[in-house]
Amino acid sequence: MNKQIIVAGCLGAIVMFVWLVVSYTMLPLSGRQEIRTVDDQLELHAFLKARISEPGKYAVPYLAPGQEALVYDSYRDEPLYEVTYQGYTHNTVPGFLTIGMFGFLFAPLLAAGLLAHAAPGVLQTYGRRVLYVVILGLFLSFGSDWLRGLTGEHTTGMILRASVNQVITWALVGAVLAWRIKPK
Repeated sequence: MNKQIIVAGCLGAIVMFVWLVVSYTMLPLSGRQEIRTVDDQLELHAFLKARISEPGKYAVPYLAPGQEALVYDSYRDEPLYEVTYQGYTHNTVPGFLTIGMFGFLFAPLLAAGLLAHAAPGVLQTYGRRVLYVVILGLFLSFGSDWLRGLTGEHTTGMILRASVNQVITWALVGAVLAWRIKPK
C-alpha cells in the first residue's frame, strides 16, 4: 500500500469519524431505533434481572410449536417482544473500545485502495472519483442496512435514514479521497 493511499485513507477516516459523531448525536440520520421507556421500568428491570443473566437476544413469548396451543389459544396473535441483553452495565459499556472502531480506519483505507486502482475513466475527474466512492457506500448500505428489513429488525424509515447517512458519509469521505488520489 503506497503512502498516497494511506494518507488519503487516514484523512477519510477522520472525516468519517467526525461526520458519524455528528449524525448519530445531533441529527436524525443514524437509522437507529429510539430507546423507549415504560412507566414501571424499575419493576420491569427487577423482573428481567432476576430471569436473564446470559447476554443474548430473547423473544417473549417464544414457544416450540407443540407448546403453542397448550399455553395460548391465540399464540400467533399475541404481541412479540424482543429483549437484548449485552452483558454490561451503564458503567461498562465498551463504546470506542470495540472492534467496530477499526471500521473507521479500514473502510476509508479500503475505499482509497479501490479508488487508486480504479479504471482510468473513473479517475479522470474529481466528480467521477467522488461518485465512485459514493457508489461503494451504496453497495455497503444495500448489503447491510437494507438486509435488516428482511428480519423486521429495522423499519423502512430507519433503513432509508441509514441509507441517506451512508450516502452523505461516503460523499464526504469520497471528497477527501478524490482530492488526495488523482490519476497518474
